[in-house]
Amino acid sequence: MEIKLLQSTPLEVADPAIAKCYGKEPYTEVEKQQNRINRVANVSKHSSTIEHLVYSFDIDGISRAVLQELARHRIASYTVKSTRYTLQELKKATDEELGNFLIDSLPAGLKVDGVQQLKTLRSVLNDDVPRDYAKYLLPESYKTSLVMTINARALQNFLALRTDSHALWEIQDLARAMFEVLPEDHKFLYNDHVKEQK
Repeated sequence: MEIKLLQSTPLEVADPAIAKCYGKEPYTEVEKQQNRINRVANVSKHSSTIEHLVYSFDIDGISRAVLQELARHRIASYTVKSTRYTLQELKKATDEELGNFLIDSLPAGLKVDGVQQLKTLRSVLNDDVPRDYAKYLLPESYKTSLVMTINARALQNFLALRTDSHALWEIQDLARAMFEVLPEDHKFLYNDHVKEQK
C-alpha cells in the first residue's frame, strides 16, 4: 500500500470561518490560528468550522475489500481505477505475475486461493466474456487504487473509526498511513482521533 498526500488546504483557511462565527477578525499569526482552531474545533467540538480544510490522497495497492469499507464514509469523494478498463492487464499476465494483482499481506493459503480465482477470471476473459460480467469473479484481495478527497471533520471521524482495533486490519493500516502523510502543522486536529495500535 502506498499513500501520497496530493494537496491540503492551508490552516489559515479555517481561521476566517471560525472568526466569522464569533464576529472576530481572522488572525495573521500561525500560532494564534492553530490555538483558535484547536479550541473551537477540538475542545468545543464546533467541528463544522474545519470542513473548509480539505485533503486529497493518492491511495495505491488497497484491496477491493477496503474499497467497500471506504464507501461507508459518504462525506468524501472517490475516483477509483476502473476495473472494467484495466482487466486487460490481468488478461495479459503470466501465471507468475498473477500474485502481483493481490494485496501483499495475505496469508500464503489465501494468496494461493486468490491466484486460482485470477486464473479462472483470466480464462473467462480469454473466452471473450464481457469485462462487466467477468469482474464478478474478482477476489476481494484484488488490488485497486484511487484518489480520495475528504474534509477535516470527516477525516476526524474516519480516523476515529478506522484506527480502532475492531476495524478491518487493512483499513487500520490505511488510516494510520493517511495520518502519517498529513502536514505536521495539521496533525493537532487528529491526534485525539487516532487510536493506539494494539
